[in-house]
Amino acid sequence: MSRVKGLLALAVLASMLGIAVPAQAAKTNAAAARAECFRQANEAAANVGFSANTADRNAVGQDAYRKCCFKAGIRP
Repeated sequence: MSRVKGLLALAVLASMLGIAVPAQAAKTNAAAARAECFRQANEAAANVGFSANTADRNAVGQDAYRKCCFKAGIRP
């Protein structure tokens, strides 16, 4: 009976470790997605043009960032 309990405990522990690894990977992927969204927002703000004021550039950058975040499935 103790052998069955030991195997059960090992199975539970292995499953917990298996759950922890993808959770860390999801955090890394979200950080990478967020960095890509920042890059796209900066690129969009830089391409506004010469006559745009700061508010226009900020609005374009924020819009691009939010669209990218929603597309990537992360919270902006």
